[in-house]
Amino acid sequence: MSKETVAVLGGSGFIGRHVVEKLDEIGFSVKILDKKVDNLQKEKHSIFEADILDKDALNECIKDSKFVFNFAGIADIKEASNNPLKTIEKNIMGSTMAIEAALNAKVKKYLYASTMYVYSDRGGFYRTTKQASEDIICSYNEKYGIEYVMLRYGTIYGPGAQKWNSMRKYIQQILETGKVDYIGNGEEIREYIHVDDAAQLSIDALDENYTNCRLNITGSQVLKSVDMLHMIGEIVGKKVEINFIKNDP
Repeated sequence: MSKETVAVLGGSGFIGRHVVEKLDEIGFSVKILDKKVDNLQKEKHSIFEADILDKDALNECIKDSKFVFNFAGIADIKEASNNPLKTIEKNIMGSTMAIEAALNAKVKKYLYASTMYVYSDRGGFYRTTKQASEDIICSYNEKYGIEYVMLRYGTIYGPGAQKWNSMRKYIQQILETGKVDYIGNGEEIREYIHVDDAAQLSIDALDENYTNCRLNITGSQVLKSVDMLHMIGEIVGKKVEINFIKNDP
């Protein structure tokens, strides 16, 4: 019996790469579409070095797949704020093209990387493009019956985090200078989750018990930001000096 195939859009990114590793461990055949593929094991996967807006590459990647994970698009809130049109194209049009391709390929389930920001009035164009994409996915389900899961990620940390990842920035600043520039007053509540745990929960969402639903993928320990920063200092053996910056919406 041939392996079941999973297409992972944005499979060389922070979460996507860890999901691919777990799919490999389970025994799925994995096809990956991403603009940057330098860190991928090309001998193990079918690789499509392309943008999510590349219709031909997208269709070819998703063809013959049972499941599709979509991690592609713009996830950096600052980049999204500075490039609204590009963010709308990548996050809304990209996701729409992906679920259309999934529908045409008769994919069993479409799993979309969304965000906990959908519960908030913050996050700017990043949040609004994720909300719009969720609505479009639901409309596809209502009209065509394609199954979906919204994976609403919280604050993720761990190996491979992007340079703009908050936890990575805090750790780097503390290691290099012992000082942290923090936007806010430190009383903000966070529920951090390690990327390995986030990836495993994403894989769990393939189960039939999770169909046409929204899953919050976040940590189980509630921390104030100021306590988290001092905890990093204790781990690395430095007293942390925090520069609180007035919150700018």
